Amino acid sequence: MLLAIDIENRTTNFGLFESDKMLANFTLASSKDRSASELYLVIKYLLLDKKIDMDKIDDVIISSVVPELDKTYATIGENIIGKSPTFISAGLKIGINIKCDNPKDVGSDRIIRAVGARDRFKDDLIIISASTITTIDYINSKKEFVGGLIMPGINLFQESLFKESAKLPQVEIIKSEKILGKTTTSAMQNGIYFAYKSAIISIIDRIIDQHKLDIKNTKIIISGEYNSLIQNEKYKLETISNLGLYGLNKIYKLNMKK
Repeated sequence: MLLAIDIENRTTNFGLFESDKMLANFTLASSKDRSASELYLVIKYLLLDKKIDMDKIDDVIISSVVPELDKTYATIGENIIGKSPTFISAGLKIGINIKCDNPKDVGSDRIIRAVGARDRFKDDLIIISASTITTIDYINSKKEFVGGLIMPGINLFQESLFKESAKLPQVEIIKSEKILGKTTTSAMQNGIYFAYKSAIISIIDRIIDQHKLDIKNTKIIISGEYNSLIQNEKYKLETISNLGLYGLNKIYKLNMKK
């Protein structure tokens, strides 16, 4: 079995794979305060709860955008499999061509989502990760990662309003049907929701326009904790959970399969 670990800014996602099948998955906070030994035990007990014996894990592959956690998870991986785990880095086969000015600058989180999506679809792809840090990337039908955008997540819209005002309250992030709010709270909620959603739809518009994409042959894929807030009538968005984990499994197969 393969243990795939996707370390993001706020959460770390785990997936257990046997060939192409995900047997189990779970998520932990990306805490920098926990030791490797503590996290190792937490992971072990979570796996046991899912009736998976850690001794049956043959390999570990890791994507990380939190450098402070790299050493911790390298130790955990080594404790699990008795050797150094594989980190996503330059030199690995990924099955797509990074057409950016400096391919090494592209975050491994964006790469693994692109690989996971490309493994499923042959069309032009627009991939949205609606998380704390929101990314929007375009991968063409030639398997080229053309580029993308990085912007604040909707929760950061919410936090900035609260932190930068002495009077405005902290509000819950919710969907809204009406554009205008009738109270301060609803005005804030509508502003947060529609600003974020409209920004993403506008970016999709521009990618399609500037790259002359045929929407019939373009898949727009969304993942991340805020994905439900972006659904709209203009574009059909395909939600894929754990997209990065599937990408990690694909990269492992490209590089390590015997």
